[in-house]
Amino acid sequence: MTTQKTRLHATLTAEKDVRHLLIAFMDGSHVTNLVQLSAGSEVQLATGTQYEMGRKADEWARVWETSEGFKRLPAGKPAFESLELTIALAKRMGFTILCDDRYKTDLNLKGEVSLGKWQGMTPKNGGGYVYALDRLRIRARPTLPPEHPLNHPSKTFMIAAFLSEYIAALDTVGPATEFILGGNFHSPSGGVL
Repeated sequence: MTTQKTRLHATLTAEKDVRHLLIAFMDGSHVTNLVQLSAGSEVQLATGTQYEMGRKADEWARVWETSEGFKRLPAGKPAFESLELTIALAKRMGFTILCDDRYKTDLNLKGEVSLGKWQGMTPKNGGGYVYALDRLRIRARPTLPPEHPLNHPSKTFMIAAFLSEYIAALDTVGPATEFILGGNFHSPSGGVL
């Protein structure tokens, strides 16, 4: 029996570029693929055992860090991207739905919605949102419009005053929030939950 599971091995960032290294289990740990997901495009880098692909993934990460200026994010620190790219990663990981209170009805008590139909958050005041896959959740974080003066702080700001103003400005765009994912999902260690 062939089982297909995917585990996020590492995420690397440089400027606005994000690369995810995924280990896709094709036949348990005996046959796995090392896959790069970047800007919504997938590239298969290698095939072998889980152990071999874990080592290869670390090698690729080191090459990108030394030659292309990428930085590997520590475990538990997700990379924020556009809604489309975050949904592509979540789907690749096997998630199919998420729970959003805005979709709750008498017949849909959890607010479940297909990832393909979910529209994300609606920003106000010209702002936007960025999203991150964080284990079993999608995190949404508001962003200020590009021309907002707090995006380019003056050196005369006191840090506490600046942070207070910045948080207040973000609050006018909308709340930061999290959504629980579901479907055919897997634990961070690769097993089915």
